[in-house]
Amino acid sequence: MKDKRFRDLIGVAIGFILLFTVLVVERIGIMYEEKEPDIQILPDDQIVHMKESSREKTCLLLWNSEDTTSQNAYKIYNQVLIDMRVPFKVMDVNEEGDYEEALSGCKTMVIAISDFDCIGRNILTITGWVGKGGRLLLGIPPFKTDIFDFVSSKLGIISSNYAYSRVDDFVSEPDYMLGAQITYPIVDGYESSTSVVLDDKCKVYAHTEDGKVPLVWSRDYQKGKFVVCNFGYSEKAYRGIYASAYTLLEDYFIYPVINASTFYLDDFPSPVPDGNGEYVKRDYNMGIAEFYSRVWWPDMLTLGRKHDIKYTGLIIETYRDQTYGDLPANDSTANYYYYGNMLLNQGGELGYHGYNHQPLCLENYVYHKELGYKIWENYDTMKASFDELVRFSGSIFPTQKMTVYVPPSDILSEEGRRLLGIGYPQVKVIASIYLEGEDEYVQEFSVSSDGMIETPRVISGGVLDDYMKITALSELNFHFVCSHFMHPDDLLDEDRGAELGWEVQKNRLDAYMGWVDESGKNIRHLTGSEMGGAVQRYVNLIPSYYSVKNENIVLNTTGLIDTAFYLIRVNEGEIAEAYGGELTKLNDTLYLLKVKSHRVTITRR
Repeated sequence: MKDKRFRDLIGVAIGFILLFTVLVVERIGIMYEEKEPDIQILPDDQIVHMKESSREKTCLLLWNSEDTTSQNAYKIYNQVLIDMRVPFKVMDVNEEGDYEEALSGCKTMVIAISDFDCIGRNILTITGWVGKGGRLLLGIPPFKTDIFDFVSSKLGIISSNYAYSRVDDFVSEPDYMLGAQITYPIVDGYESSTSVVLDDKCKVYAHTEDGKVPLVWSRDYQKGKFVVCNFGYSEKAYRGIYASAYTLLEDYFIYPVINASTFYLDDFPSPVPDGNGEYVKRDYNMGIAEFYSRVWWPDMLTLGRKHDIKYTGLIIETYRDQTYGDLPANDSTANYYYYGNMLLNQGGELGYHGYNHQPLCLENYVYHKELGYKIWENYDTMKASFDELVRFSGSIFPTQKMTVYVPPSDILSEEGRRLLGIGYPQVKVIASIYLEGEDEYVQEFSVSSDGMIETPRVISGGVLDDYMKITALSELNFHFVCSHFMHPDDLLDEDRGAELGWEVQKNRLDAYMGWVDESGKNIRHLTGSEMGGAVQRYVNLIPSYYSVKNENIVLNTTGLIDTAFYLIRVNEGEIAEAYGGELTKLNDTLYLLKVKSHRVTITRR
C-alpha cells in the first residue's frame, strides 16, 4: 500500500515538473542557438570606395539652377546617376559653355529641364549629337514652347497641347519594370505630364491605366535614340521610375544593386505598450498582452516562414519617458526571453532601439512637429541611457551580437549620432528612414566617413497604402531593395490603421510579402546586420569597364570583395550565359547578375 502511495506521489511530482517545464518553455521560448550572419559586416579598412566611377565621363547632365522644377529634377538624377555608377559631368544652362565640347566623348545625356527656351539654339547641337548616335533622356515632362515644338517630331510626337494631362496612376509594361503585374495609384495626382499623341514608331514602356497618357517612351532618331520620361513627380519616392527610364538609352545597361529584402520590428521585444485596445477588444475580445502572444506574434511567425523572412527586432527597455537623473532598470524580462528567443530561432536577429522611446536629442535640438518627445537632461544622461540599454540587452541575450541601431521614430540629433560613432564601436549600422521628413534622420544607402553603415528603411506599417506601394516599386527597380518596418502597437493607433483591424493588416502584409516574392525573384531575405554587410559591398563596387567584344559583353569590376550583384537591362537582343557569374532572368529585358569574379563575360544570342 505504501509503495503504491509512494509511486502515486512520484507520478504527481513528475507531472508537476513536466507542467512546470512546459510553462517555462512556453514563457521564455525555445532557447536560441547563436548563428553567424550569412553576410558578415566587414572591417572599415576594407571599404575603400564610395560609389565611385573610374571611367571617363560618358554622360552629360544638363540643368537650370535658377528654376525650381529643374532643381528638383537635378536632385533626383544626380543621386540616380551616382548610385548607378554612371560617370557623368554636370552643365548648368546659366553658365557659359560649349555644348559640342561638353558632349564630346559622351554616350548619353540627361536634360533635367522642363522649359527648353533656356537652352536656346543649343538645341540644334544637342539634336545633331543624337542624330550621330547619341542617346538622350528628356528627364521630366517638357513645356510646350517653340523650341519644344522644334524637337517634338524627333521625339515621335504627332501633336501636343499646352495643358498638362492629369496622372492618377502608373502602369508599367510587363517587360519593363519589376512589379509590373499591378496598377499603382498615385496619391494626390494632378496635371503633371505633357499632353501628347505619339506616332507608331514610338515604343511606350509606361502609361496611365486608361492608356491615354504615355509616361515613358523611346524613339529612334537617325543613328541615335531619344527616351522621354513624361512623369512629373520629382520626389525621392519615385527615383526608381527615373532610374528605369535611364536604363533604356543604350542597347544594354549594367548597374550595381544591393539585392536585399529586410523586415524590422521596432519596439520589439519591449514591455506591453499602453494604447487604445478598443479594436483588439472588438475583434478578439482580448487584452493587449494576450492578443500579442496568442494572435499577432504567431501570425507574424507564420508570415515569416511562408515568405522566408528573417525579422530584425529592436529592443526597448522601458516606456518610462524619464530623461534625467538615475535611470531605473527594467526588472521584468519574461517578455524579452519569450519573444526574443522565438525571433532568433526563426533566423532573425536583435538590435538596439532605445532605453526608452525618447530620441537621442539634447536641448539644442528643435522639433519641427509636435511629437510629445522630451529632450535629454545632458550628454552624460543620454549616454547613460544607451549604456543601460546595452547592459539590459546583453544580460538577456548574452551571445547575441547586436550591431544595428534604429532611432526612436527615426529621429537622431547630431550629438546622438556622434555618441553612437564614438562611444559604441559595436554599433555598425544605423537603420532609420529613406523618405524625407521634417525631423527624421534621413539616409541614403551608404557608408559614412566614420565607417557607420547607413541602411534606410523604405516603407512601413500594415496599412500599406498606395504611396507605400509605388515607393516599394521604385526602390525594387532602383537598388533591388525592399525594406519594411512596423511596430506591434501600430494596431493600437488609429493613425496607423488600428480601426482596420489586424486581420485586414495581416492580409495586406501577406500580399506585400507575396508581391516581393513574385516581383523580386531571387532577392535575398536578410537581417539588419546582413543588410549592412550588403551595403558595404555595394558602395565599394565600381563597374570599371564594360564593352562588347565579338558579340559578348565583358564586365570588369573594381572593388569586388566576395560577391556582388548587378541588374542588366537588355534593350536589343538577348543574353544567354555569364562566365564568372550567375544570371537570373527577371523579365524579358531585365536580368540579375551575381558576380564572384573581377571579370565576367556575358554571351549574347
